[in-house]
Amino acid sequence: FSSNTQTDYHMVKKQHSRQQPMENLREEISALLKEGLFSSAWTLASFLVSHKSKKRASAQDRANDWTLFGDAAFGLTSYAQARGFYQKGLGFIRGASSKESKMESAMIEYQIKLRIADCHIKLREHDAALVILKAIPFKHRPLRHSLKLARLLEQRGRRKLAIHAYQEILDRTKGTRMVIEAAQALARLQTPTTGRKTHAASSAGHTAAAAAAAFVDRLPFIEKLTTAHGLTAKYKLGMASKAFEVLLEEFPGNLYLMVRQATLQFDMGKLDEALELFRGARELYPLSCEGADTHALILRIRERTSELSRLTQDLIRKAPDRPEPWIVCSLDYSTEAKLNSKKAMECLNRVLCLYPGHTGALLAKGFLHLRHNDGKRAALAYNRVKGISTGITGIEEEPISMPVLPRFCVFQGLVEAFLQMHEVKRALSVAKEALELMPHNPKSLTLIGIVLSQSPEMKEKACKAFKRALSIDKKCLDAVEALSRFYHLEKRYDKIIELLKEQLKHRRRDYLHIRLGDAYKMSGDLELALEQYHAALVLTPDHREALKGIETLEMAAKDESMMDDVEEDVDDELEG
Repeated sequence: FSSNTQTDYHMVKKQHSRQQPMENLREEISALLKEGLFSSAWTLASFLVSHKSKKRASAQDRANDWTLFGDAAFGLTSYAQARGFYQKGLGFIRGASSKESKMESAMIEYQIKLRIADCHIKLREHDAALVILKAIPFKHRPLRHSLKLARLLEQRGRRKLAIHAYQEILDRTKGTRMVIEAAQALARLQTPTTGRKTHAASSAGHTAAAAAAAFVDRLPFIEKLTTAHGLTAKYKLGMASKAFEVLLEEFPGNLYLMVRQATLQFDMGKLDEALELFRGARELYPLSCEGADTHALILRIRERTSELSRLTQDLIRKAPDRPEPWIVCSLDYSTEAKLNSKKAMECLNRVLCLYPGHTGALLAKGFLHLRHNDGKRAALAYNRVKGISTGITGIEEEPISMPVLPRFCVFQGLVEAFLQMHEVKRALSVAKEALELMPHNPKSLTLIGIVLSQSPEMKEKACKAFKRALSIDKKCLDAVEALSRFYHLEKRYDKIIELLKEQLKHRRRDYLHIRLGDAYKMSGDLELALEQYHAALVLTPDHREALKGIETLEMAAKDESMMDDVEEDVDDELEG
């Protein structure tokens, strides 16, 4: 070698030795990220982006270094910091000069932009995420990001674009991947809130059916599942429930189906059937939190305080980082046994601070406000949940709340809230909306009757509405309770007794025995009342209403005995 050649060789070797540690460092950070060791990766990445040789590195290398730093921050849930690191990397990649490097840089740029969009979604900066995702061509967008885009479009009320986005996903994966979320969304979107099916909605229904049909040979149950979701979206709850029941026969013990079916039963007012399904799901999957908020709400309504407390302790111990245990805890704090309203609301606010659109937390909040006769705050909670759903299968990967038609319990809550506020017209408007969506649903007719019963001149129409609801479904508990309250106001206790005795022929339930005991007590038959309260305790030994009823009767009997003794003493004195 000549002296010049030797000098060049040594310079290249020296430069390579300086660059090699940085390359090793990149490999080490990548390996740590794959292992989920984000704190270690973050520390090493801070050295990577600050090394003195960084100025001599290529634009792509510098962009890659900042992207690794951003990935480490994202893994540590420092989403704002991660977004800043990604944006620095994006700035470097845009500085590529040659045509070849620009084509390669475009691919890297898309990857960084997708990461920035993820940060925006985590930070609930949905408009910014939407702008980025729309700008990335479909072929360069992974399926999960295409699904996020479709959800964001649907959330923003851009129905046609959302349908198109979901269709793109199914068209791209036809015959290869069954993206259940996209098929369910299209089944849901085929039922517009206006009541008239649009061309886009009709197309959505056909696409969902076509996507399901493509999997009939390999996954025949997919078509049934899509149909069941479509029926739910159309408020054909009875038919949807039967569809899920058929699927459960084929897949007994399926957690997803059990929770779906239980939630449908709850919305149909069949709380006992829903409770049995939730209990079965917890027995099979004791570590699962799916549907626990609805499960707890039923226990709270039914006054199963001991079971609710056990569920609370179990969930808090097993899954303290999930929102459902804290919703369950809030309902437990609200029981008469604990009656700690402040702690109950603190638990719910904790959930809503992290997940502002969490349906279960908002429903629980509305329920608790109603129990405290705070109709105004209850209406605010139910109005927030109206048209919002995060899915009953727990938290979605991203905090994107999806607009859907409201569940029936939202209509019920709003009607009760408006009646507490003495806003009968607004209550009637909500009840009519429910009836329009579900004209043959006995619960809808009951809701109309409840509002009509507030007006003296409409009482007969209200009674007819309750009886019509029972003619459709003689086991409709909402109609039974509403008609019982109606007869109670009219002081027609014999009618209440007749109605409840008929119900007890079909099913023995603690709450029916308690209501019958109350009716006997009001009619003056204390012995039969006591008998009914004891019958309720046989079914639920710690039922507070039954215990309170017995206590009231015992006090009444004691007072009557004391009065008899006083009368006897007075008679003795007069005779003396």
